[in-house]
Amino acid sequence: MFATETMAELSARQGRLADAMAIYRHLIAGAERSGEGASPPDSTRVGKWKDRLAELAGSGSSASAAPTLTAPPESPAPARPNAAEVVGQRPSLVIREPVRSGQVIYAEGRDLIVVASVNPGGQVLADGNVHVYGALKGRAVAGAHGQRDAQVFCLALEAELVGVDTGYLLSDDIPPAHRSSAARISLTSEGTCMVTPLLGGRTVAERLGRR
Repeated sequence: MFATETMAELSARQGRLADAMAIYRHLIAGAERSGEGASPPDSTRVGKWKDRLAELAGSGSSASAAPTLTAPPESPAPARPNAAEVVGQRPSLVIREPVRSGQVIYAEGRDLIVVASVNPGGQVLADGNVHVYGALKGRAVAGAHGQRDAQVFCLALEAELVGVDTGYLLSDDIPPAHRSSAARISLTSEGTCMVTPLLGGRTVAERLGRR
């Protein structure tokens, strides 16, 4: 759940309170649904999410109730730089070993390149693009600080969670046609994640087998 909590907090820091609250509601509902079976939900974790949701809701109410100040006309604000402009000044962070379960790797202000696989339970995040030259079985988030044009690339999409900025897909959301295949994950103008194929949509094994 770390990745979805991370995305909620990124949304909050970017001022997207509605997005952050929606993610926390999703987490709470999912935990409570799982508690309908034999195992009760983690009450401490759910309680923390509810407290944070209430805090965000209060912040939103305060913001909406605040008086509106009229500022003098000024020149238009500069457009938000794209991912390439932000990360172009720093070399990519290159990880040459598999990312293990429980391991979190964050490439601040640059791209992240993993020349191996990301195992289940492992997590990789970058302010720029994420490249995984292996199987992506854990969690990957590109554009972690608001770079909506960042993307995730991998040679075998089997992720627990994959996202760009505040949009994300869980494992069950990945289209079957793209599962275990080389794929590119990007953000649409509506803020949802889109998966498109690489290597003609074939799996890596199929691609190599044709050579």
